[in-house]
Formats: sequence, structure tokens, C-alpha cells
Amino acid sequence: MTPRVLLRVLIIGALLWSECTHANEQPLEPEVLAFLQQQQQPLPFAVDFEQQRTIQGLPRALLSSGTLTVAADKVVWHTKEPLDQRLVITATGIQPDGEAAMRGSAVIAQLLLAVLQGDAEAIDKNFSVQLAADCLTLTPKLEQLQQFVQAIESCGNSSIERIQLIEQQGNRSSITFHYEAHNGVAAH
Repeated sequence: MTPRVLLRVLIIGALLWSECTHANEQPLEPEVLAFLQQQQQPLPFAVDFEQQRTIQGLPRALLSSGTLTVAADKVVWHTKEPLDQRLVITATGIQPDGEAAMRGSAVIAQLLLAVLQGDAEAIDKNFSVQLAADCLTLTPKLEQLQQFVQAIESCGNSSIERIQLIEQQGNRSSITFHYEAHNGVAAH
């Protein structure tokens, strides 16, 4: 995922985080909670990723790869191919490597940290959830977000193996994770 695509996803997430209130909703089903717990990795962890972004009107998908490192206090999204770019995400904001934090990115960063760290309460608050086989489909509750995102799908058996972002206009981002390369790697 390029920083621009990641930022767009995060901005959309921030809309959910800051504007969604659902006082009378049922909590997540026990099966969904069990699935989320099964997907969680001990922190910190690092995982290689490959992203395929399909955009309507382009003849081929855009490909990128790199490493995602998740710790208790930050996430480092390091794209290595086709360009070497790094984003550091903390509760105080999103910071492109070597630059100041992006203005107004703190809420977005906090949402991303909550989702990547498996915060079931944040997921329940912001998404309708459907579990089928080894995939959890998150459908946004907020109408503003529904204009852009159709669904986010998270699949895997003992960890998140693939995430797919499906946008309303037909664009898709599919991110596949490869855990084998990192044995006890500390966060950067």
C-alpha cells in the first residue's frame, strides 16, 4: 500500500472513529471474538507484505511489497518495492520517515493502532461484522464511509493472511502477509 492509499484508508477510518455512536447495539458474537483473538499476534511482530491494487481503468494491477512492524506503541509501514518509503504511525500521528507528523493525523493513527492491535471494541463500534469460514467481513456503519468503502475482508487461520479493501467504485487493494521471514523480530 502506498502512503497515499494508506492515508486514504486511515482518513476513512478516522471518520468512523470520531463520528460513530451506537449505544443500543449487540456486542460482537462469541465466534467473532474468538476469531479476532485467534488472529492476534504477540506484540511486537513483523510481517512481510505484498499488495496488489486494482484500479478501474488501468490495464494492470499496481504491485508493491515491504514489511509491516506492529508494536504496542507504533506501527511501521515500510514499502520496499517499487519505491523505498516508510511511515511511522503512533498515537500522536503519522510521520513519513524523516519528516514531521502529518497535520491532523493523530485520530487516524489511533484508529489504525486499535485495529492492527485487535481492539474488538473499536471494530464493533465502527463496523457490521460477518464471519464466514476463515474470513471476517467488516462493513462500515457510517453512511459517509459507505460512499467509498464497500467492505474490508480479513482472512486467515491462525493469523491474518490476507486483507482486502473493496471500494464502492470497484477499486480493490489485496494485501497478503508472509510471517515466515520474521522470527521474533523487534519493532523498528
